[in-house]
This record gives sequence, structure tokens and C-alpha cells, in this order.
Amino acid sequence: MAESVHLDVLLVEDNPGDARLVEHHLNSPAVAHFVDDVTISHVESLAPVDEQSGAAYDVVLLDLGLPESTGLATLDRATEIVEGVPIIVLTGMQDREVAIEAINRGAQDYLPKTDLDGDRLVRALRYAVVRSRQQRAIQRQTDQMDFFNSILQHDILNGMNVIRARGELLEDTLDSEEREYASTIVQWSDDLIELTEKVRSVLETVTEEDGRDHEHREIQAVLDNAADRARSVSDDCTVTIEPQAVTVVADELLDDVFGNLFLNAVEHGGNDVTIDVTTTVADGTVTVCLADDGEGIPSSDARRIFERGEKGSESGGTGFGLYFVDTMVRSYGGDVWVEDSDHGGAAFYVELPRATL
Repeated sequence: MAESVHLDVLLVEDNPGDARLVEHHLNSPAVAHFVDDVTISHVESLAPVDEQSGAAYDVVLLDLGLPESTGLATLDRATEIVEGVPIIVLTGMQDREVAIEAINRGAQDYLPKTDLDGDRLVRALRYAVVRSRQQRAIQRQTDQMDFFNSILQHDILNGMNVIRARGELLEDTLDSEEREYASTIVQWSDDLIELTEKVRSVLETVTEEDGRDHEHREIQAVLDNAADRARSVSDDCTVTIEPQAVTVVADELLDDVFGNLFLNAVEHGGNDVTIDVTTTVADGTVTVCLADDGEGIPSSDARRIFERGEKGSESGGTGFGLYFVDTMVRSYGGDVWVEDSDHGGAAFYVELPRATL
């Protein structure tokens, strides 16, 4: 059985005739097809709305010409009073510039009264309500991610640092087999601390309205550091990097992006894997290709491997590494994808915005 839909509408209109017309349209069959029940609260100014700040509405129908204010000033005041509630502007003026400015200032829609009918009103109501509910759902998700980010920062990360410090202390005082146990504690602590920092970075990337602060990074230095990390994991891996002096737009986590890609090649390509790195520079982009001679990636998995939680059948990891790569590269305004390598393995391409001096 479908859930009944109820709509609470606040009508702010000082002209009795216009108010009756809007109420007539709200009670029309066109609106009845959209919602099961409509409650209309009519006031002639914004003053009563300001006084009853606890009242909740699904949508506000706002006349711009009120006793206390006119024009866009009315919209600005209403936006402050009913923050977060979608506002549909009603006006007797046919002014396209005012309509555009009203939308820019936060109105969901702009309806001239002379063109108003049930069908047009219900379309505006449907759009405003659906969009408002989507925005509230997004805000709830953002709040949840902020909460989890604070847990990672203050609880998990701090706790792991305490465990690591105690592991180091045991490592310095124990002998033989017990020292190996302590070393394992330190190693796992480092891995979990690193993973926690990456998760925090992804959470910050998707929740910060303006995104992370980007800077200019020399791609050659980033690639050299990432290659050193790969060599430290596998003595037999061979990495060749074609020199390229170019700067990209990213942040300090670009080191981890390429570090993950190099380690992924070592993990899946074996200890004697060969990785060739080339860089192509265009007018506004820099594309780095990491091509290896490992087992390769089936074409059917080429996009799926960047999804959250995806990992190879032989991988002992969390499936977070390539998801982290994809999330961060896209936050820089770039792209990442994988193709078949000329060496028989996989070729990962990372496209980044080129920095302008």
C-alpha cells in the first residue's frame, strides 16, 4: 500500500483576491494527483512567520510585494526566516531579470500570478518538494560523514597511535620471538594509521563544500617518491620513469595516489614486475601512464576496480586503494582509467590538470 503524502504549504500573500486564487489552485484536482492532503497556512506578512519560528512547512508560496518589504528584499528576509524550506516566488510582474536573480538568491521557482493555474503550480510544487527532500537527505549524509570523520580523528587514530607507541616500547625491551610479536603490532598499527588517514581524506573530499585546497605539485618528484616506495616493498621490481618537468594541480595526497598505483602493480605483478612510467603533456592536462608486465586486468573489470570495496581475488587488502585513487584524482578535476599494457599487463592512466604559472 502506497504511503499517503501530506503537504504543509505556507502562503504569504497580502492581497485577499490573490490568496483565494492560489488556495483555489492548491485545492484543484491537479494538486490532488500529486499529494493526498494539503494544509494551507495563510498570512499577510512575514512578521507572524518570524514569531512562530518552530513551525514546519514543506514549501512557502511568497508574494514579493508585502506591507513591510517589496521585491527581492522580501525574498532575502523570507530565506532567513524559513531557512532550508523551498520558496516559490509569486509576483504580479513579468520580469525575467528579477526571476533569474530570485533563483540565484535561493528561490526554487518564480511564478507570475497572471500565468498561474493548477498544472503550473503543481509542477513547481513537485520540483520544489522533491529537490528539498534530496537536499535534506544529502545534508543528513554529510552530517553522518562528518560524525564518522570526527570518530576517525579523535578515537580510532588516537587509539592506534597509543597502541603503536606501546608496541615500539615492547619492541625495544623484549627479545627474540616476543620482539617479533611487538614488531608485528607496530607494523599493523602503521598500516591502520595510514588507512585511517586515507579514509579521513576521502571523507573531507566529499563533505567539504569548496573541496580541499589544491596546490602545484612537480609530477617528477611525486613519481620518484612513489617508485621508491614500490622498490622498498619488492627488491626485484624494476621501475623506469621517463623524465618530465611539469607541474600539476593537486595536493599532498597525490603522493599516496601514485603510491597506491605502484604498490598495486607490485602486488598483482609479482616481485619481478617491470613498471614503465611515461608522461604526456597537453595544453591543459598532464597524463601519466603506469604500464606493467603483470597479469593484467580483464576488460570487464576495468571500471569496477575503482569502486568502493572492490579488490582482486588474490588480494588481501581492503579494496580501498583504487577507490581512494579514483576519489582523489576526481577531486583534483582529473580522471583515472585502466587499459591493457603493451607489456602484457595493465596500464593505469592518470589525467590531471596542468598548473599554470
